[in-house]
Amino acid sequence: MNYRELIAALTPLHGSGEARAIVRMVMEERFHLSQTDLLLGKDTQLSATDRTEFEKIASRLIQGEPVQYVLGFADFCGHRFCVTPDVLIPRPETEELTRWAMDECLASNSPSSPCHILDLCTGSGCIAISLALALPAARVTAVDISAAALDVARHNAAALGAANVTFVQNDVLISHLSPLISCIVSNPPYVCQSEAVDMSATVTDHEPSLALFVPDEDPLLFYRAIARIGREVLVPGGRIMVELNAALAASTRQLFVDDGYNDVQLRNDQFGKPRMLSAKR
Repeated sequence: MNYRELIAALTPLHGSGEARAIVRMVMEERFHLSQTDLLLGKDTQLSATDRTEFEKIASRLIQGEPVQYVLGFADFCGHRFCVTPDVLIPRPETEELTRWAMDECLASNSPSSPCHILDLCTGSGCIAISLALALPAARVTAVDISAAALDVARHNAAALGAANVTFVQNDVLISHLSPLISCIVSNPPYVCQSEAVDMSATVTDHEPSLALFVPDEDPLLFYRAIARIGREVLVPGGRIMVELNAALAASTRQLFVDDGYNDVQLRNDQFGKPRMLSAKR
């Protein structure tokens, strides 16, 4: 199989544009071949070892495994994060949330009063670590229920030099955390189980369901828990900033309003869908 045949094999799974992007990423990152190199036929000059590796990669991709897991990384907020099937692959809307939180924390942070950020459901640590690197004076605590996910997050923090992050294994739904938090940021599970039928098998068959799905009968359970934690730990004027299900944006906003939060704002993602929320204690 050559790179053109791999594009053809992946097109039914992803569409032609994404299939080309996936194969181009593999050829550039793993075999250091640019698009120009491919047009010149340099993929035919791969060594026997590289040819074997290409075949293994192609097999995994054709089975629907995300290219980020195959290559072992995803780029986020200008940093490269290790990702494994124990953690969600960071999405563009999560980066938008992180940059929004970064702006809010930068505006309120000062050397005399450095902020303390709490990242709930941290997964790969992409939110917590990106904020820690942007705000080196801040203290960041990252929480997840999954020990395997926390192993990935700790690896990422060490690799990227984010020494100001502390990782805690805890269940967000029942946890009681230390007070004096300036900002809570979270990308919690929010996809209803019934929505799985409309999702790509690349996601449902490979990414951790624990980090994705909530019961249809209680889709906002994590947001209620986050609102409760916010009442317990946020300083006056502190913020909660979360990613959310666009279909549940209005009800998620109302939950925080009903819970006594102020300045509850929804923000659209780059595609015009309400995917982020900020609420002030």
